[in-house]
Amino acid sequence: MDRLWSRGGWEATQTHESLSVYLVEETYEVLDAIRSGDEIDLREELGDLLLQVLFHSRIAQAHHVFDLDDVAAALIEKLIHRSPHLRSLGVVDIAEQERAWEELKAAEKARASAMDGIATSQPPILLAAKVRARAEKAGVSDVIDEQELARLVAQCTQADAELAGALRALIDEIRARESESR
Repeated sequence: MDRLWSRGGWEATQTHESLSVYLVEETYEVLDAIRSGDEIDLREELGDLLLQVLFHSRIAQAHHVFDLDDVAAALIEKLIHRSPHLRSLGVVDIAEQERAWEELKAAEKARASAMDGIATSQPPILLAAKVRARAEKAGVSDVIDEQELARLVAQCTQADAELAGALRALIDEIRARESESR
């Protein structure tokens, strides 16, 4: 990454914001590879996603905020702290492991609300599911108008399906036109 950064013009002009679209795109490409079951494609797409981590770390390094080593160290520290089963000799129940992870995460984050830390940039249907789950876990799901939420999710799902179908048809048409012109 340092070589790309020092020799490339484009790379050094990027920001976290300008690269965010690629981060999302690469994540979806990983999901497509998982869905297809193509391990070779998955390996490639994971590499592209890793490049995003390297790129964002290099941008931060250029601004003297953190570097890749700091990212790796923070991840290792988090995994060790949130995985007490690594220090036990016996076999740990999966449910217990998940409970411990969530408890330790909550203590680390010291969040005042169950809604704190929800990634509001995620697609609305995923956001709705996360809000509902967090509200249920916090014991305040009664504030959710389930019928209205279900209606909105259904509308969003329908619109997403229609748009995806239209875009797939457009992709097929473009491919057909390209084939005709060859």
